[in-house]
Amino acid sequence: MLAILAAALAASSSTPILEPAVPWWERVTVTFDDKGTQQSCMYQFSLIPGAAATCNEEMASSIKPRAAQPQSGVFSKLTFERRFSPGGKLDSGKLQPGDKLLGQQVLFMTIDAEGSIGSCKVLATSGDLIPAYDCDALKTEQFRALASASTDRPREAFMTIMVYGHQEQIA
Repeated sequence: MLAILAAALAASSSTPILEPAVPWWERVTVTFDDKGTQQSCMYQFSLIPGAAATCNEEMASSIKPRAAQPQSGVFSKLTFERRFSPGGKLDSGKLQPGDKLLGQQVLFMTIDAEGSIGSCKVLATSGDLIPAYDCDALKTEQFRALASASTDRPREAFMTIMVYGHQEQIA
């Protein structure tokens, strides 16, 4: 499930060439009813504010509920998110109140002047649902080329990939 979603996130047609100089996030949030049936799937990208969209059919069908037993009268939300942090400052990984971290992976990367990934290293993983998005997947991404590459030194950045959940009682 997570490998398919990671590929869908990375290949999303609504994602433009990625920005290497500013922080951004991208997320897919899926809601399941108390019977485990998918009720919604939303895609959001922080560099296109207000442009939340319904997931395409391929992405939506790739996401299944967790193996846990559904609870009567409870809706479950599962969110897959990646946060890009340029420079030496790592994203805090902070979640909204009520969200529970299920899995996380932190990648360190360098981006060359042409916008390609020069190097990548997994720095940390945690949780029971480790995201399948890894350095191989990251290397397929294209970042915007630097307009004035005054130095041959690559840019450094972090990518934090998280899976988290939230449950709400049906009224």
